[in-house]
Amino acid sequence: MFRLPLVFSALIVLSASVLRADPIPYSNPGTLAAASALTATSTGDVTGYFAGQSSAHNSVVRLVDLTSGYVSAYFFTNHSTIDGTSANFGSVNAGDTLIFELYNQTLGLTFATDPSHSVDGLNHGYEANFAGGFLNGVVLPSGVYIGMEDLPGGGDLDYNDNTFLFTNVSIARATTTAAATAPEPGSLVLLGTGVLGAAGALRRKLATR
Repeated sequence: MFRLPLVFSALIVLSASVLRADPIPYSNPGTLAAASALTATSTGDVTGYFAGQSSAHNSVVRLVDLTSGYVSAYFFTNHSTIDGTSANFGSVNAGDTLIFELYNQTLGLTFATDPSHSVDGLNHGYEANFAGGFLNGVVLPSGVYIGMEDLPGGGDLDYNDNTFLFTNVSIARATTTAAATAPEPGSLVLLGTGVLGAAGALRRKLATR
């Protein structure tokens, strides 16, 4: 019977491994990322989530709707914002062209997901579709992941100085996508059912010995 707890432990570890995932990496560090066209998926609010930072500089981020001219307030002071914190970036209309601007408060410079809005004329954003789940240790909904560089010239071009997740945003043109990092609720139910079933079968088998 001593083997039963070991089996339960193995099943728990297996379940946890299904739920966990690594952050979305930029696959070509040191190389300028291709700019993506971002649009509003539907008419309504854009919600942003802070997904982490690795920068020595202070920065904040805002939404600019190039179609309507709307500009949001700045959110997510990077060194004092907890990962997973959300903010309402304001309302947009379906199909509007959107960009995100990162303002480096330390240098007083603006960098953006659109090169024409960056002070150095370079693309400072890497975008990937995110299907929902764990991201940098917190659970976030489906949306578009954006990793940004906050230095002139793009810095080290690994696009992880400041990272975000935005809902109601679509990538109209992109070179990279990211798969879901956690199963849908239905999958979790099936996983739990399988774990319980396997444990019950093992218990009955051991009891007959």
